[in-house]
Amino acid sequence: MIKYLLLFKRLLKKKSYILMLLVVPLMIILLNLISARESGLMTIGVCIQGDGTASQALKQDLMDNPGSFRYIMYDNPDTMSYDVRFMKLDEGWVIPDTLDWDILNMKSIILIREEGVSHLLAKEVLLSRIYPFFAKAYVNQYVSDKGFASDLSEKFESINVNGDLFEMGYFDGAASSNELNSTSYLLLPLRGILALHLMLCAIAASMYYLEDEDNGLFIFWHTRFRFLREFGYYFVILLIPAIMMLLGLKLGGVFTSFFPELIKIMAYVCLLIGLASIVRRMLKSTKILGLNLPVAIFGSAIFSPVFIEFKEAGNLRMIFPSFHYLYSIHDLHYLYTMAIYAGISLIISCILAEFFHTSS
Repeated sequence: MIKYLLLFKRLLKKKSYILMLLVVPLMIILLNLISARESGLMTIGVCIQGDGTASQALKQDLMDNPGSFRYIMYDNPDTMSYDVRFMKLDEGWVIPDTLDWDILNMKSIILIREEGVSHLLAKEVLLSRIYPFFAKAYVNQYVSDKGFASDLSEKFESINVNGDLFEMGYFDGAASSNELNSTSYLLLPLRGILALHLMLCAIAASMYYLEDEDNGLFIFWHTRFRFLREFGYYFVILLIPAIMMLLGLKLGGVFTSFFPELIKIMAYVCLLIGLASIVRRMLKSTKILGLNLPVAIFGSAIFSPVFIEFKEAGNLRMIFPSFHYLYSIHDLHYLYTMAIYAGISLIISCILAEFFHTSS
């Protein structure tokens, strides 16, 4: 135990280790500052040319419920077009005054610089905001065509849907309403980024181990079970980053509950220790480990759901430990696969440490 405490004390003198620890709080602070600012996925200019009831209602709806977009109201479509052209706006919407008196034949104008996925999303949002007014007009048109003179507008508006038609949730019900509804889109990849940071720390631990092995540290660190020494060495290095990861998840607003989070992070740490130990014995060089570091990080970022889901990769994704961890948050199946993966990697690491060791 004293040796591990001395190891931890020595780690605090390593500038590279301190720098890795500082990355997490600095990143959390920066993301929280950015997400607290008035921002959105897109900045959209809106020019509503009518001044009737429907036009005023649409304008109020956009201002009160912006969602993930940021809306700027314009009186002149030419001014808005100029701002779109010179990239002050991502796109612009021109809503004609026919919204108030002939919505069934209304044609809105969308101003964009180039077509993209975000613009397709914005188009769907525009249609969803106009649809309630269109639906009411269509009902009245349908009733009129059938020979009835009644105006069903009041009846139509009296039928309210309580809550959302669609609500996001998870099978385990572990996510809080804060995580599902109020977390900024900038903070959504935070868990994946922190998982990659912990992987970086595990690879750095392998590099530290090789340096200490070359410097003869383990000649004076005799032990009956070399695997336990290796496991303890890695665990001491990963303990603080794992704690900081828990705190980062809490401060970032993507935390579920304490004990499930703790169990999954500990399983993830054990998996990283096993794999890092195996890779260290395969490569046997800090230089080669450093060269392969970007491959491991970028590969995990692509094949794990950090930013996007790359389902086309199929079972290839299961090689990467971050894949199991990120999916295990709301699916116990992947917690079991992560535990099995960790167990297998630790057993292989134990066999290599006891029977194919290179140090005392």
